Amino acid sequence: MNILYKLSTILEIWRIRLLESIPFLIACAVFLSVITLKSPILVFCLVFGSLIAVVTHTIGQQVNLPKRYIISLQMLGVAIIFSAFWLDYFADPAQAQFFKKAEDFFKNTLTQGATTGSNTQAAVSLVFNVLRALYLLYIAVSLIGVINAVRKDEDWQSVARTPLLVVVAVTIADVLTGFVIGDSNSNNQ
Repeated sequence: MNILYKLSTILEIWRIRLLESIPFLIACAVFLSVITLKSPILVFCLVFGSLIAVVTHTIGQQVNLPKRYIISLQMLGVAIIFSAFWLDYFADPAQAQFFKKAEDFFKNTLTQGATTGSNTQAAVSLVFNVLRALYLLYIAVSLIGVINAVRKDEDWQSVARTPLLVVVAVTIADVLTGFVIGDSNSNNQ
């Protein structure tokens, strides 16, 4: 009788806990379904991050690592997985080129009244691609100069300052160009 009473008490406690956690479980189910529909990569990262945490914990216990090292390794593994997710999430190959919006703007603006706009579009693309190539060559040559300054134990920071300012200036100019021009693709659709 005493064991039956304890068993019924334990089952009642579990039933109450289950009823209390139903809203949380529903919220988790909705959250996971939205994530699965919107971003399957995030679900993969969540599962893989959880797997890394469990494996790290198991290996840490078998090797007898202190608990703070196990937690640090788990946080590092999960941080690496989610960093890879954020890099993948924020990668936008359509806007990866500098002055892509400006190029589209000039292609659309210069060919509005023309009947044959392919020559004009090719010329605009050529000009912007030459500018991009010159920019990349400047960065490569500057990087070689910085590496040589480091190898010769010179002040590499002063050598790297000018190319860094150029990169920042071109990036700011690209962002400001996007603000001035706006979304040129929305007018054409």
